[in-house]
Amino acid sequence: MTLFFTILLAASLQALVSFSGALLAIFNESRIKQLTHFVVSFAVGALLGVALLDLIPEALALGGMEFESLAFYAFGGIIFFFILEKFFLWRHNHEGGMARESYTELILWGDFLHNFIDGAIIALTFMVDVRIGIATTIAVIFHEIPQEISDFGILIHGGMSRTRAISYNFLVSLSTIAGALITFAASAVIEPVLPYALALTAGNFIYIAVADLIPELHESTSIKHTALQLLFICLGVFLVIAPERFLL
Repeated sequence: MTLFFTILLAASLQALVSFSGALLAIFNESRIKQLTHFVVSFAVGALLGVALLDLIPEALALGGMEFESLAFYAFGGIIFFFILEKFFLWRHNHEGGMARESYTELILWGDFLHNFIDGAIIALTFMVDVRIGIATTIAVIFHEIPQEISDFGILIHGGMSRTRAISYNFLVSLSTIAGALITFAASAVIEPVLPYALALTAGNFIYIAVADLIPELHESTSIKHTALQLLFICLGVFLVIAPERFLL
């Protein structure tokens, strides 16, 4: 399979995650929320594993970048995505006193931009190494599942029917494919700055794991639940690094 079709397949799989929100329409909501905690735990491990054990070492291996510069760009990625999420990627239950129509539109536009960036990241990492691209796709998919479930619930709360919410989520998710294809088409321009792009991506993944996902894991403080969360975090790390270090 050519690199183009590999990237297209990975982006398409990520886009299909938009249907995970429909789980709320099929299964018991409290059970879904309970299981989502373990998906979030896995996503934390996968994101940190990819960022710290794949993207940063690969950025150094590509050459032309000192560790201090890499750390600076990774930090820049954290700050950039903090600002981006703060003002543009308006997500979760931050509707405040806004009209329902307003916050459902913001959710959809925020997801459009968020998915576009995910697609660009997927393409970017496949352009560096297929194994890193696969690990990144896994991490992106698992951090997107709880987000899609959350967004689906907000759209329903905003007055959308379940069918309409699923349809809108899917249409918005297609921006993942657009982001991947545009990034691949611009590969000649991006290639000289790949180490810097990888460092920024690592900063993005670290930010998502630490700022967005880990706080959700503190909702439960039971020893058993915490032990299972740690198990799934370790499983997430292992799964994204195993193909390169143990299987290939």
